[in-house]
Amino acid sequence: MKRPTDKPIHIVAKSAMTAVYLWSGFFWSGVAILNFWLNDPSDSHLSVGFLAGSLILLVSLILCWLRLYILQIIPCIAGLAVYLRPAREMMDKAARLTEVTFKPTFEQRYMPIIGFALLSLALFIARIWQIFSARAEKKREFNDLPAESILEKRRDE
Repeated sequence: MKRPTDKPIHIVAKSAMTAVYLWSGFFWSGVAILNFWLNDPSDSHLSVGFLAGSLILLVSLILCWLRLYILQIIPCIAGLAVYLRPAREMMDKAARLTEVTFKPTFEQRYMPIIGFALLSLALFIARIWQIFSARAEKKREFNDLPAESILEKRRDE
């Protein structure tokens, strides 16, 4: 089955995913990676988690832009799980140890990636819907053919 053509809503969703990735997965993740590698090596495992999660999410984003909506869900889920673990640990640690108010907050920095995953899921569901709709349409067309045409079609196959 060939890849689908993009409708304007697909372009909007992929553009929003790209914007969210650039904000959370690239910029703030990069800030955290550099911070933990350069300033706080004792928590460098967090930077490894952010780096791995961001790279896996980047693979998902690239697959989205290539219109491989079914395949992209796998790295999206994996990347989300890897990315959110250090984000949660960092937010818990910041809430416990510091009384400093960060601007933007850690939730505003790292949680938009959940929106990325939701848009990815929406594109996945839309593609599955397209496939089932096309199959149902073919079946309906086949069933609506006159009896002679069906017999001829079956002989040809």
